[in-house]
Amino acid sequence: MVNVYLLTRVGVRKVQQKFYPYNLTKIGEEADLHRTTVAKIIDGNEGVSLRSIERFSENLNLDLKEDIDYQLFQNNKNHVTKKTNHSQNHEVQKYVERPLIEQQVYKSMLFNGCILRIRAPKKMGKTILINRVLEQLKANQNYRTVSISFQEADNSHLSKLSELLRWLYTNVSNKLNPRDKLELPHKLNEWDNLTNNLGSKVTCTHYFEKYLLHKLNSPLVLSLDNLELLFINENICQDFLGMLRSWNDRASRNYLWQKLRLVISYAPNTDIKINPNQSPLNIGTVIELPEFTPEQVQQFAEIYQLNWDVFQIRELMNMVGGHPYLIELTIHAIKTCNNMTLKKVIETAPKKDTIYYSPHLQEYLAILKQHSNLAKVVLKIIKGENLGNMENYAIKTLDNLGLVKCQDGKILVRCELYRLYFESHLGDVK
Repeated sequence: MVNVYLLTRVGVRKVQQKFYPYNLTKIGEEADLHRTTVAKIIDGNEGVSLRSIERFSENLNLDLKEDIDYQLFQNNKNHVTKKTNHSQNHEVQKYVERPLIEQQVYKSMLFNGCILRIRAPKKMGKTILINRVLEQLKANQNYRTVSISFQEADNSHLSKLSELLRWLYTNVSNKLNPRDKLELPHKLNEWDNLTNNLGSKVTCTHYFEKYLLHKLNSPLVLSLDNLELLFINENICQDFLGMLRSWNDRASRNYLWQKLRLVISYAPNTDIKINPNQSPLNIGTVIELPEFTPEQVQQFAEIYQLNWDVFQIRELMNMVGGHPYLIELTIHAIKTCNNMTLKKVIETAPKKDTIYYSPHLQEYLAILKQHSNLAKVVLKIIKGENLGNMENYAIKTLDNLGLVKCQDGKILVRCELYRLYFESHLGDVK
């Protein structure tokens, strides 16, 4: 299990004093981190690597101290961390089961050369779902499992294919049990020579086959999370996805590659143009994560020992829908903050200095202000104006981002919170 770190309340206040209100793109550029990693750090809802925290602190001159401004946390119920018992329970127990989807993911991984794609907007629960199933596969099938998140890659890794593939291979080999490494570090000396002669894709494929798959006695499930971060560089994305597609093709004729099962999770993006014959994004099994049902929201409330009735569940969902992150954010705040009630949360929802005024909303707002054509369509939807055919592409983009939905043949803003927030913050869009 990889150690991850979270800001403490002291650390969050230190960041707020220097940067509030947040501009994630600008902070990311100064910190030499991707904006999504910055959002994770500031939001405090998901952990990041120690290296990311240290880079965030050093490059932004924050002088963050361990145990004071940030703390070790690991999403492992058997691991004793430096956080409070309440915080441990919050992370360990917050998962709400999705039995049918979990079963589909699990069964897909039992087939040779499987490739599974999980598409959903950010913060819909992709990562925690995958980790849940990977644990089941390890326990029940004795599979080897490795999870790689591209959020942990440096900008330098994401800007050059050879660096990206070397980073990927090194991470996978390091995360496998040491008995399977078999002197892998010194084998990397061959990488540059092979790359010069054969190219980086062939080199990476050679390394996986010769030094990993050849040594494993059981299937390897490789989970690649946050794949959308590669979409920014179209050339690198095309080459990387082409390599994954070739791995899947190899499984039909090479028993070694039948050991590899791929799980790819990403937030969809309509801008990326990929040759369908050289991409894994149009093969295999695809799963799109839905919002929580009222029954699942009820389960979430029960996890936090809130005895809510159906009317309270309905009141919350009228504001945030069934969005997993917004549901969890609300319930956790009500349970842990003094004098916080559901009524107070609902009444103050779109205002500043409330629980919802977070990088989650600000990142969406930054995207809309950067792309005024999208912002104008959002305002049209809010006002109930007619949408022309020319705006179909914008609607698809907004749908992929998770900002709108189709209901009863109408395009609506995804939830009331988004409608109120964007209505009050997009008035200056031209």
